Amino acid sequence: MFSYSAEDQKRVDDRLDVVWSAVATIDEIIHPCVVTNISTAGALMKLNQNLEEGVQFLLNVESLDEYAASVVWANRPYYGLKLLVGRDLKLKDHADKIGLKSGATTFSE
Repeated sequence: MFSYSAEDQKRVDDRLDVVWSAVATIDEIIHPCVVTNISTAGALMKLNQNLEEGVQFLLNVESLDEYAASVVWANRPYYGLKLLVGRDLKLKDHADKIGLKSGATTFSE
């Protein structure tokens, strides 16, 4: 989807493609969004709103949990997020436990 040189990427963890419905609560306004991939404590979110780097908000991943998140990079409609607070920040570990090993997968419980 995006191409970065090896030097530009500071990732220490692999990404896992998912398709999880979510809502972002920004300034008390609820916006539907989709989480399209996850890592240990980060996520890629698709949202049709303009957000600046550093914006913090609540991300509620349907049937999973609510997280405080911060935008670490923005390329609308895609946003790289760092998960700051939540019951279990290790979304990738959760996905591995429920059997989402690779490919785009829909989350439901």
